[in-house]
Amino acid sequence: MVEFKIQLEEIVVETIGYGAIENQLPDLIQKAVLKLAAQDILKDLSNIDLENDEKWQLSRDLAWQQEKHKYLTQ
Repeated sequence: MVEFKIQLEEIVVETIGYGAIENQLPDLIQKAVLKLAAQDILKDLSNIDLENDEKWQLSRDLAWQQEKHKYLTQ
């Protein structure tokens, strides 16, 4: 495990509260990790042509056949 030291202005800690900040740090870290993962996925998506991928089209059609009863269609 790696330890980080974070410096905050005293007014921030006084306003928000030490405990509140401490409780929010795990959520903040989780969101940062998700954001980094999403950026990697977006980078990869630019290289994938789903419109012309036969496996993707087949999977999409099968999913629609399975779920279309849930939606009104004309």
